[in-house]
Amino acid sequence: MKLLRKKYIISITAFLIIGIGYAQNRPLPIGFFAPQFSEGHTLYLYDEASLSVKLPGQEKPIDSITLKKLGYNMVIDYAPQWFEPIYDKLDYGIFYIGVKRLGTDYVEIIANETTGKTVYISRHIGEFVSWAEFLLNMHSVEFDQEGQKVYDDPKIKSAGRIYDRNTFFRPKFVAGDWMEVAILDNDFNPTGDTGWIRWRKDGRLLIRHNLLS
Repeated sequence: MKLLRKKYIISITAFLIIGIGYAQNRPLPIGFFAPQFSEGHTLYLYDEASLSVKLPGQEKPIDSITLKKLGYNMVIDYAPQWFEPIYDKLDYGIFYIGVKRLGTDYVEIIANETTGKTVYISRHIGEFVSWAEFLLNMHSVEFDQEGQKVYDDPKIKSAGRIYDRNTFFRPKFVAGDWMEVAILDNDFNPTGDTGWIRWRKDGRLLIRHNLLS
C-alpha cells in the first residue's frame, strides 16, 4: 500500500510540473491528440521517411502502441521505451499526446515530453483537442509564479488582485490567452468569487494544470 501511494504521489507531482517544462524548454504544442483506445487496438507510429511513399496505403510504421484490458481498466500493453506522453491515465479514460503539427492525414505528435521527440500518427484514429478544450477538462489550475494577478475583465486595464501562488482555480471559459475561473478554497470548493487570469503569453504557459485533485 505504501509503495502504491508513493507511486501515486510521484505521478501527481509529474502532472503538476508539466507546464514548467513547456515554458522553459520549447514552444507549446498547438493542441493535443486523444487517440481512440480499446482492447487489442494498435496505434501505429511513423517517421517522415516512412510516410514518404508514392501511393497511400504503402506507409510502413516504425513502431506501435498496443492496449489491453487489465481488470476493469485499459492499460498500455506495449509502447516504445521512449514513449512518454503528457497524460496516459487510461484508467480514467484519458489519453492525451501533445501535437506539434496537424495534418490532413497524419498528426506530428510529441511522443516524449522530456526530450521533445516527435513521430507521426494517423489523424483518423483519434481526435484533435484544442488548448481551450484541454484546459476546461482540468480539475484545477494554479499560477506558475508569485505575483500573478486575477482581473475582473481582461479587456479592462485594472490593477488586478494578487492571490497566493498556492491558490487553485477552476476553469469556466477560455477566450484566447485568457481564462475565466472560479476561485477555490483549500478543499477545492468554489468560494463564490470569480475572475480572469492570463494562462498564456508570447507562447509561454503561465499556469500549472492539474488533471486530478
